[in-house]
Amino acid sequence: MNGAHAHCFTNPHGLKFHIGCYRDAPGCIAIGAVTTEFTWFPGYAWRIADCGKCGVHLGWLFTSSADGFHGLIDDRMTTGNER
Repeated sequence: MNGAHAHCFTNPHGLKFHIGCYRDAPGCIAIGAVTTEFTWFPGYAWRIADCGKCGVHLGWLFTSSADGFHGLIDDRMTTGNER
């Protein structure tokens, strides 16, 4: 997105996130209402993306009328083999 895979953003509460953008994110589920409030990517709405198995917040699903991608928090990504 915007010419890069990796991005760093700060939310309105002052929390900083390092995210990577992914076209597909198997295992993620989108929850909550779609909103454009405080979007980091103009033209895209977002929803929370959690792990479908354990429920941990992994990032966000960003969607537009023609496109979509996951912005996933780098330090929350695992291979799925961790216990």
